[in-house]
Amino acid sequence: MKKYIILGLSVALVVFSTTSCDQELLNIPQKGVIAYEDFYETDEDAQSALTAVYAQFINLINAQGSNNPAWNVVVNAMGDELYWGGGKKDGSSSGAQDMNEFRSTYDSTIPHIRVVYKGLYSLIYKCNLVLDNFYGESGELCDSPVKKRCVAEARVIRAWAHFTLATFWGTPPLVEHVLAGDARPTNCDHQVLMDWCIAEFKAAIPDLEPRKGKNDKPGAYKVTTGVGYAFLGKAQVFNKDWSGAKESLKKVIDSGNYALVPTEDLWNLFHMVGDGDEEKILEMNYMYNSGISMGDWKYHFQRNQALFLRNIKKYPEVLIQAGDGWGNNVSPTKQFMDAINAHEPNSARRKAWFVSYEEFITDFPYPLAASEEKVPDKDGNKVKVSYKADADMTREEKLMDYRRGLNCEKYDETYANYGYYFFKLLPWQSDLIPNSATVTQENRIIMRYAEVLLLYAEACAMTNDNDGLKYLNMVAERAGAPTYDKLTMDNVKQEKWFELAWEGTRFWDLVRWGDAPTVLAFKSRDETPYLGDDFYVHGSKGKKTTGQPHKAHVYFHDDGWAAKGGGYKPGKHELLPFPFDVISINPWNEETGEGLKQNPGWE
Repeated sequence: MKKYIILGLSVALVVFSTTSCDQELLNIPQKGVIAYEDFYETDEDAQSALTAVYAQFINLINAQGSNNPAWNVVVNAMGDELYWGGGKKDGSSSGAQDMNEFRSTYDSTIPHIRVVYKGLYSLIYKCNLVLDNFYGESGELCDSPVKKRCVAEARVIRAWAHFTLATFWGTPPLVEHVLAGDARPTNCDHQVLMDWCIAEFKAAIPDLEPRKGKNDKPGAYKVTTGVGYAFLGKAQVFNKDWSGAKESLKKVIDSGNYALVPTEDLWNLFHMVGDGDEEKILEMNYMYNSGISMGDWKYHFQRNQALFLRNIKKYPEVLIQAGDGWGNNVSPTKQFMDAINAHEPNSARRKAWFVSYEEFITDFPYPLAASEEKVPDKDGNKVKVSYKADADMTREEKLMDYRRGLNCEKYDETYANYGYYFFKLLPWQSDLIPNSATVTQENRIIMRYAEVLLLYAEACAMTNDNDGLKYLNMVAERAGAPTYDKLTMDNVKQEKWFELAWEGTRFWDLVRWGDAPTVLAFKSRDETPYLGDDFYVHGSKGKKTTGQPHKAHVYFHDDGWAAKGGGYKPGKHELLPFPFDVISINPWNEETGEGLKQNPGWE
C-alpha cells in the first residue's frame, strides 16, 4: 500500500478488506499526487516540504479562537499594557476578557489556549516531517546544500515552537519525531527542554543563509542566520545565560544586516509599506492571491491582530472604514498611559502608537464633506448646524463636530477604555487587498531588531557591562524619547514596556522577572474604566448635548470580578493551563508516571 502526498500532507489510501477481491487491484496510483516514498528525495521536495512548514506558521499566528484571534489573546491579554474591552463587561470578547482580568472563568477550556497549543504542535509536526525525511538519525540524508538549509530552517522553527511552549506551559512534551496516532507524550522537565532548544538553535545555525543586507526583503520572510542567533539569544536570556546571550545577540548587531527604521518611519513598521524593511528579523509574509477564497482570509488583520475600534462614528482616512470592532476594543491601561505620558508625553513613539481620544478626532484627515446636520441642542431640540469639509476645519471646530467621535447612543457600552487607542496596529487603507474594503495583507512580525537590542541591553545590565547602554539609547532616541544616563534593569524594563507594547512580550517578561504579582495586582481590584464623551451629557445616551467640545470622559466602575474570585494569583497564573481536551485524552497517572500532568493551580 502506497501513501500519497497532496500539498505536503500525507494521505493514506483507504482500502476496504474483502474476501472476494485482490487487494493489489485496489492499489491504483492517484493522478496529480506523488507517492510518499517517492516524495522526500529531491531538493525541490525539500523546499516544498519547508513551504508547508511556513504555511503552518502563518496558520498558527492567524488562527481564530472563539470570536477573538487566538495568538494575540494568549501572548498579549494578560499583560499590564492593555484592557481587553468589547461591547459589555461580559459580552462579545469572552475568553480574551477572562484572561485579561484573570477572572474565575479563566480555565483550561478557553478556546484560544487550545488553538495555540495545538497550532504549535502542528507546526512541530510539519518540521518533523522535514527533519525525519531529509535528516534522519545522523544527518546522512542531507546530501545537498539545499536540503541542509531546509533542514536547518525547519530545525530553528521547531526549536522556536518548543521554546514558546516551554515559556507558556512550563513542562510541555518534547516531540523530536513524527509520532504515531496513538502516542501520548508526557511532560518534559522545563530545564531539559530549554537546554534542548538552545542546543538545536546552535546546531542549525551553520547551515542557514545570512540575510543579504538591510534591503533584502525576502531575507526578512525566512529563517536566516540572523534569525537563528536572535532566537538563540532570546532563549539564552530566558535561561539566564547572560554571557551566551550577549555573544549571540551581538552577532546579529554586528552583522550589518539590520537597523532601526528612522523615527519618521515608525508608523510604517506594522504596515505593507514597511514589510521586509531593515528592522525585521522575521515576519510572516502575507501575499494576496486571487485564487484563494475570501473565506480563507476572513480572520486576517482587520479583525485579527488589530482589534478594530468600537462605537466610533467615523474613522480617519488612513484607516479601513468597515466594521465597528467585531466586539473588540483594546485600550492601553491607566498604568501604561500614566507611565508613558510621564516619561515621553510628546515623543514620536507615543503619538504614533498610542493616540488619545481627542487626538483621534483632531489629528488626522477624515472623509467628511461639507454638510448640514440636525443635532440636539442643550434642551433636546433638533436644530440645523452647518459643518465645513474636514480639510477646512480648525482643531476647535473639529472638537465641536457632531459627525465624529463616539457613537453617542452606545458610548456607555465602551467597556475597558481609558481614553486612548492602540493606533500602532490598526489596519490602513493601503494594507487592503485589491477590491476589498475589509481584508488586509500586511505582514505579521515575529521578531524585530528593537527587541534584539533590548535583549542585549538586558544581558549587559545583568553582567554590569555598560556596552548595553548604547543600544538601549538607540531605541529610546529613535522613539524621540529621553535617553538614559545609566544602564539599569529598571530602565531596560521601562524601555521594553514602551517599545514592544502589544507585541507579545510583556506578560512573559513580568513572569520571568518575578514582577508579575506586584505589577498585575491592579487586576485584582475592580477598577474598570468606561469611555464617555463630554460632548454629550453624561448618562443621557446622546439625547442632549452640552455644547462642550469632544473630550474623553472616563469613569471607573466596579464590575465585581475580584469579588467573584478574579485577579492574578501567584503560583497559578505564571503558566497557562494545558487544554482541557488534551488532558482529557492523556490524563496524568500518578502511579505509572504516564500522561500529561496539569500545571499547578489548574488541576
